[in-house]
Amino acid sequence: MKTIFAVMMFSVVGFSQTAARVMTDRAAARFLDQATWGPTPESISELTRSGIPDWLGAQFAAEPSDLPDQPILDSAGKSNGNLGPVQAAFFVNAVNGRDQLRQRVAFILSQIWVVSQVSVRPAYAFPPYWRIFRDNAFGNYRDIIKAVTLSPAMGTYLNVANNRKANPAKGTAANENYARELMQLFTLGLIELNPDGSPVLDSSHQPVPTYNQAVVTNMAKVLTGWTYPVAPGAASRINNPPYYLGRMIAVEAQHDVTSKAIFHNITIPAGQSAEQDLESVLDALMAQPTMAPFVCRQLIQHMVTSNPSPAYIRRVSQVFTSTQGDMKSVIIAILTDSEARSGDNPAAAGSATFGHLREPVLFLSNLARGLNATIASANGLNRYAAALGENLFNAPSVFSYFSPMSRISGGLLGPEFQIYSTQTAADRADTVNTAIYGKLDGSTTLDLSPFIARAGNADDLLDSISYVFVHSGMSRALRQAAKDAADAAGTPRAKAQAALYIVLTSSEYQVLQ
Repeated sequence: MKTIFAVMMFSVVGFSQTAARVMTDRAAARFLDQATWGPTPESISELTRSGIPDWLGAQFAAEPSDLPDQPILDSAGKSNGNLGPVQAAFFVNAVNGRDQLRQRVAFILSQIWVVSQVSVRPAYAFPPYWRIFRDNAFGNYRDIIKAVTLSPAMGTYLNVANNRKANPAKGTAANENYARELMQLFTLGLIELNPDGSPVLDSSHQPVPTYNQAVVTNMAKVLTGWTYPVAPGAASRINNPPYYLGRMIAVEAQHDVTSKAIFHNITIPAGQSAEQDLESVLDALMAQPTMAPFVCRQLIQHMVTSNPSPAYIRRVSQVFTSTQGDMKSVIIAILTDSEARSGDNPAAAGSATFGHLREPVLFLSNLARGLNATIASANGLNRYAAALGENLFNAPSVFSYFSPMSRISGGLLGPEFQIYSTQTAADRADTVNTAIYGKLDGSTTLDLSPFIARAGNADDLLDSISYVFVHSGMSRALRQAAKDAADAAGTPRAKAQAALYIVLTSSEYQVLQ
């Protein structure tokens, strides 16, 4: 850790060596766009003076935000499926919370380890599930795997709960849903990877699969014998009914105790308990070299760029492997890598393949933070996110809102563009229009006064917009378009609104560079 911070202090592009300012405004804003829900004038100023190491240290120590527990039953005594308060609280934390980095990482992890209200209806299931990622965002990936595996929410979503061993007399077999997705989506992927994310090839130059159907079947056997926690006042059963507080418990009578051959020619010995089998699988997963590039590429894609170079993936994967999945070290490696920081220097040659589209939740949070939002617990910001294709805690499938392998025209990876269409493009512009010229909802107030105060001088106005929203790097063409719009308006407010609309609907803002 000390070595990493030392390298950060002296090698991050964009740093100056003056005592008063450690970073440029541009470098600070770019970093904050990668590590938080969006830069603000205050956070940019703070980071330019503290530098990345001190900022990271403060974020690692910040008090975690929380989501409110929900009642199990609604006012009519029926199962409560109203997620609105949880979704609203999420946006309050994103806009106002001090633990910005923890929140971003937790949200990313929740997009990898999907549980959705599409299948898990009770609202009270989601705050405990979210806390798995909040509490382990800076922990160890092995702990994440175990906590999710034993989460009753995942128990329902992918049929881990009440998954019984095979009964030949009845012709039943262990359910394979979680076993398959645990490998395919959460840890290993479909093919073995080199540390740089490239596929491992066999003697015929074909990609080597990480597992086959026989492994899925045996992994399902490993994961038999778990049931829901016992609800207060209820009696424990072999198959407990759904209850979403606490972790699942083992029922050894329903666990398959035969030996099981799993991935990479590893055999789980016979006679082990459900807990021992799970620990054996966790050890086996953490020992697989393909997991580091598989997981790290997705983390890089969400935080920095959709198309990281093989060298970038390799450097971060090496940290994952050498620290045995330490998330804090991996996050530091991602955010301080030379590829992430190369654009901090405006004189550096830019890459047309660098960056990623702001996904809807990130877009809305960034917009609110940059426009000085006052946001209440009853806000309706998730309605806008849902309209743009990202309804919080309601991913359409286990593959989340968009696939990390989704490509755009021309072949580049562009995951977030999978939910970007002509309709959602228009909806984004409408959202900006509503934010600037109207009101997002009855409890959210945006304050344009810092921009209005500078509207008497077009250059000052554009500099302030560029500083907050596009890393002090507005192109000449965008600047001219925003200036023309402002010049055509009459009042200072109208000038600020016009310029903001042009910038916030532009590709330079919508696509993070």
